[in-house]
Amino acid sequence: MKKLLAILSTLIIGLTTAWYFDIWNKPVETIDELIGKNYDFAHKMYFQTDPDGQYKVNVNDNLNEFDGGILNKTEILTDSIVNVFTWDYTTHKKTIWVGQTKTMKYEIIDAIRYKKGVRF
Repeated sequence: MKKLLAILSTLIIGLTTAWYFDIWNKPVETIDELIGKNYDFAHKMYFQTDPDGQYKVNVNDNLNEFDGGILNKTEILTDSIVNVFTWDYTTHKKTIWVGQTKTMKYEIIDAIRYKKGVRF
């Protein structure tokens, strides 16, 4: 009985540590299943909550490294203003960049998941 309890305790501590340090994910990952989708789809079906933060960027201005990833998507944009939405979770954040494109008004042009504390 003590051996089983020790194994279960070790397992629980190990899983909790793995969850806390988010070891199953890279520091920054692209969320491929959202790119090319509509913002309303992502908001209702994927995130199911309102974003914790949002702001706008203009692709014609100097962008910081965090927002600079969208510069390789400018050829599909029909407007220079891009909306940025971020959802904040316990161990990580998810951010999407939404712009007006030739195919839809609110298309997700980039999406990433990143661990808290990552510096861009």
